[in-house]
Amino acid sequence: MARLKFNLIPGKPSLLSMGFGGLCWLPAAMLGQSALSLGILFWAGWFMFTIRKLQQIPNVQSIIVNRALPARFLVGRSAQIHINIENRSKYPVILQFRDEIPDTFLLEEKFHAIRLEGSQKTILTYLVSPTRRGRQAYGKFVGRMAAPGGWLWRESQWDLTEDVKVYPDFKLIAAERLNAKMLLKDWHVRRPRKKRGEGHEFESLRSYAIGDDSRHVDWKASARRQKLIVRQLQVERGQQIAIMLDCGRLMSESIAGHTRLDHSMNAALMLGQVAGKRGDNLSLVCFSNHIQAYMPSTKGRAVMHRMMETLYHVEASPLESDYWQVTAEAMHLLKRRSLIVFFTDVLDEAAAQGLANNLARAASRHLVLCVVLSEPGILAAASQMPTDSHEVYEKAAASQLLIKRHVALEKMRSKGILVLESTPNTMTIELVRRYIEIRMSNLQ
Repeated sequence: MARLKFNLIPGKPSLLSMGFGGLCWLPAAMLGQSALSLGILFWAGWFMFTIRKLQQIPNVQSIIVNRALPARFLVGRSAQIHINIENRSKYPVILQFRDEIPDTFLLEEKFHAIRLEGSQKTILTYLVSPTRRGRQAYGKFVGRMAAPGGWLWRESQWDLTEDVKVYPDFKLIAAERLNAKMLLKDWHVRRPRKKRGEGHEFESLRSYAIGDDSRHVDWKASARRQKLIVRQLQVERGQQIAIMLDCGRLMSESIAGHTRLDHSMNAALMLGQVAGKRGDNLSLVCFSNHIQAYMPSTKGRAVMHRMMETLYHVEASPLESDYWQVTAEAMHLLKRRSLIVFFTDVLDEAAAQGLANNLARAASRHLVLCVVLSEPGILAAASQMPTDSHEVYEKAAASQLLIKRHVALEKMRSKGILVLESTPNTMTIELVRRYIEIRMSNLQ
């Protein structure tokens, strides 16, 4: 709370009196010395009165201002801001204020003037609504103070600048969350019981039986016991999920009011919540022409918190993603066999080739699921019946885009890569459903 500057501004009563004082010089010009004396007396009284009013205005050090912000801001969700103001002087004061909110915040109500008596405290509250996630900056608190009557105003500033974090609003996918809970409940009912010999995680050693896989024979244990011993395997209790989020230029395209990247983030967050409840380990990589953010493998309740902290400031890059070198670097971060969930949008043939090559290489060790978002507008344009030349060109362009996408995705499928293509309204729930199917089928 440091005073940066202050200046004095005459109020309406002061301006009116100054105008009246100016008129006092007209009689002096016509009547001479006696009228001039009256003008001098008026202005002397005016200055004395103004000085007295100035003395009644508390100085900046006497007005203590603090801003109390919520623990977190969510995009599109109203948040209450509290301004704590204390008048430590003995004089009453009228305060007009303006808080410098971030440019991406919408102010939902106007600021009003307040009156504070001497030694009085008060709390002002107003609502803001963030429109964009990421790191935003609150500025100074600007106020005008005057003694009752508003004769003279002192403009002051309090340095309350601070950065705030705006997170994606998980409420935007509340319906998908409900559907995901229903899917999980159904999975718990229908999941098969653990069977011996299934999975990849070591459970115990036992004697060899006819029909056992010879690859599971433990030769060292067999030598010690003088008989064939096999390793008993079980389904992994905490499998590894790796989310890779493409943040290149193509992911900045807006669909249904949100960018491709935002839709992908919402789906990734829901997958993280479900995987965390299932006890799976989850890691996250965001990349474009470089790795923008990385979350190491995390498990349990910490998954959602760490994902939000990793994703809230990630933005789509204006540059193309590097699907050759940077994707390979991201894959190199994976140490264990994982289910890789890769969010992207690829139309360029050369870029699609680089991505397909890296994903195919990864598919030899991991299970890869490529998630792409289809645009309903392009689908509608490609299927329309044109009525004029403009619609003919529009239909041809949309059809060309769909063909390029279809070719790229079919190349991925031919290389053993799972593909999920979905619309914005169904992307999240279809991704959760596919994840549950993979876990039930023990494909990983």
